[in-house]
Formats: sequence, structure tokens, C-alpha cells
Amino acid sequence: MYIKIAPGVQVWISNEEQLFINKYKNYTSFRSSDLEITEMETAKILASKSIFVRKKLDNDVQYAVNR
Repeated sequence: MYIKIAPGVQVWISNEEQLFINKYKNYTSFRSSDLEITEMETAKILASKSIFVRKKLDNDVQYAVNR
């Protein structure tokens, strides 16, 4: 499935990634330590696709939906 992230820009996401986005879209932010091991990789992939914003902390990573 393609989603539009900016005018003229679409990104392909899988069904698993869509479920992950729906699960965390109402959170203002969340940390990688709050995620399961399989969800950590999905969060990294979505951050590389510019769907999530990633902020590196001293000993953790914080994610938020790119709005």
C-alpha cells in the first residue's frame, strides 16, 4: 500500500507496517525500550521512510509520528 507523506511523495508500506502505524499513531512519542524486539526493527524502517521521527537519547531512542 502506498501512503502520501508530502505533496507528490508516496512511500510503500507493508500490512505489518500499517498495523504498527495504527497502533502508535495516537501517542505523542514512545521509546524503543517500550517496544517488543520485532517492533524495534519496524520502527527503524518507518523512521528511514520518514513516517516516524527518530531522536537519539543518551541510552535510548525516542520515536514520534512525523506530522
